This record gives sequence, C-alpha cells and structure tokens, in this order.
Amino acid sequence: MSQINRVLLAEPSQEHRERIKYLLELDPLFEVVAETDCGRDAISLADSLKPEVALVAVELHDMKGTQTIQEMKKMNPQMLVVLQAESADVECFFEALKSGAQGYLLKSLHPASFHEYLRSLVIEDATLPRELGYQILKQFVTENSPHGVQPKLKSRT
Repeated sequence: MSQINRVLLAEPSQEHRERIKYLLELDPLFEVVAETDCGRDAISLADSLKPEVALVAVELHDMKGTQTIQEMKKMNPQMLVVLQAESADVECFFEALKSGAQGYLLKSLHPASFHEYLRSLVIEDATLPRELGYQILKQFVTENSPHGVQPKLKSRT
C-alpha cells in the first residue's frame, strides 16, 4: 500500500475540484496529477497520463460522466474509476457500474469517510456508501413485495 496512486479529477465545479484536491493532498497514498471540467479532456488525460485512479462527476461540461468512464476504460482498463454524485441514486449507481466504474462516491461524504472509501478501493476492499446501500435495499424490497407495497425500513445511523 506504499505505492502512490496518481489521480485524475474530472469535475465541472472548480470549487469542488479544489476541495477534492485538498483532501487528497492530506493522504500520502494519493497524488492529483491532472484535473479538468470536461469529459473529452478527461479521456485524453487518462490516455496520456495513465493514472491509477479517476474521480469523475456524473455530469461534465460536454458529456455525461458514464460516457467519459466508458471511453477512459477503453484506453486504460486497469484504472480505478469512481463516479461522484450529489445523491444516492440507485439507477445512477448501476449505470456507473455498467460503464466500468468500480465505485460510487457521494460528494457530501465526510472527509474521513472519503479517505476511507478511496483507500478501500485501492486495496480492493471497497464497500457501498451507507446511504446508497439503503436506497438499493429499499428499491429491491419494494420491487419484490406483493402488490408493490413498500414495507417500512429504518435507516441505521
């Protein structure tokens, strides 16, 4: 785990890119090597720099994050890719996985959880964000219950 993982950030918000970059600079396991606000640049940077990790927003200025991920993975299939989203959206999560992402990260995640999640991906011990796991469980139970009745589920905190 001593290897430094080079990271590509693809995020339309400069403020959010700076926040992520700051968080990553606190962890010696990660080094941000490039950042962009559009998908086409992210694809080009992924091809030329071959980073180990890419954090890609759901929507970039010129294309969807999932499209960006598909193209990036064609050029660099070993790269770990995490789709960053505003909310725990089950459909978006599955679309991210289908496009080749290995993870799904909520932008609102606490900094300590952010580090823990990225580190777990790198050491191949990743888990789902709790909020997303709850949404998946809720949708699964609803779809598989008789007459579409939604049973009461309680979120654990």
